[in-house]
Amino acid sequence: MNKGDMIGKGMSAEVYEWGDQQVLKLYYDNYQPEWVRFEAEISAAVKEAGVPAPSVYEMLEEGGRHGLLYERIPGVSMLAMIQSSPYRILRYAREMAWLHWSIHRCSTTKLPRQKDRLEQAINDSKELLGEKTKLICEFMDTLPTGNWVCHGDFHPDNILMTNHQSIAIDWTNASIGDPMCDVARTSLMLLSPFNPPGTPRTMEPLLCLFKRTLNRAYLNEYCRSSNIKADSMNSWILPVAAARLQEGIPGEQEWLLHLINHRLQNM
Repeated sequence: MNKGDMIGKGMSAEVYEWGDQQVLKLYYDNYQPEWVRFEAEISAAVKEAGVPAPSVYEMLEEGGRHGLLYERIPGVSMLAMIQSSPYRILRYAREMAWLHWSIHRCSTTKLPRQKDRLEQAINDSKELLGEKTKLICEFMDTLPTGNWVCHGDFHPDNILMTNHQSIAIDWTNASIGDPMCDVARTSLMLLSPFNPPGTPRTMEPLLCLFKRTLNRAYLNEYCRSSNIKADSMNSWILPVAAARLQEGIPGEQEWLLHLINHRLQNM
């Protein structure tokens, strides 16, 4: 079977139609088969844990590139829905929170440890953090460990909305750990000063307000649904911000360093 039209594109891969029931996630040339195999194992473990996520089928090669076949979910990304219907922002925020909480009620032993992943990312940013690196890792050791499934990159563009349910996709960063760490990362991503290239400067204040509204409504609904207080999420902001530095998101470095310094000063 040959791949069909491209239906998505991300930082690591392109997604193509593959018949009526599947899609092909085709990785860029610099991704080795070991990495693709690792993602297949992660995706299978997540599905096995009972998480609402696409099934993964087989690994294959197409045009000299490595890829994975996934179940095709007939839906539209939440980001696209928000962009087309911004007046429904509170509804989408609640849907995000419900889906995230349903993920966090699942558990497994077949995923990497959350703290291990964070520690590696924090150490990768040692050039920026300097002597703060050790302090942040030591502080992280005092936080809860947990054995719950965490997405690791949960945001509206990684949520597909169907006629019947919402499903999270792109589980590459999945781990087991404390759900509030996962919530903290989502909150940071929602509040990020990064805007898509080409965003008019006159729109930036409105976009900032919009993101803050989405974040506040998401956090409120998550805390209400889970009966968890926001304070337990706030504790994770320091290590999560430090770990995010290594991603090199345009416009975020100064913002993240300010957050990190502020948290360290108030410890």
